[in-house]
Amino acid sequence: MTMMPGRLPAALAAAALTVAALAGCSALGDRSVPRSDLEGAVKQLMEEQSGQPVDAVSCDGDLAGEVGASVRCTATVSGEEVGLTVTTTDVDGNDVRYEVRNDTATPTPTPSPTEPAPSPTSG
Repeated sequence: MTMMPGRLPAALAAAALTVAALAGCSALGDRSVPRSDLEGAVKQLMEEQSGQPVDAVSCDGDLAGEVGASVRCTATVSGEEVGLTVTTTDVDGNDVRYEVRNDTATPTPTPSPTEPAPSPTSG
């Protein structure tokens, strides 16, 4: 299947957003997820959810087994990069659970409350 070049970034964003809803889990003795294991798991999750091959995933380091700890990763698909943040969501003994979020996609703005329009005055 051939993709049109203009559609690739949208496909990447959709793939990464789908991954954002997933959680990974790693059972390790030191309560952290080593960089190489994390890169492999994120790559596999993205490929399973998007149906597209992921060229590579590179993370800045290990993911600490502490709730709220995070590490930055970059996924490359067809030469396009997608920024990701992987965050620990739960630690149960040696199980470290984490969530992958897309940093590249533009978030949908939330409407801000507006002041009521002034009522017209008659002259």
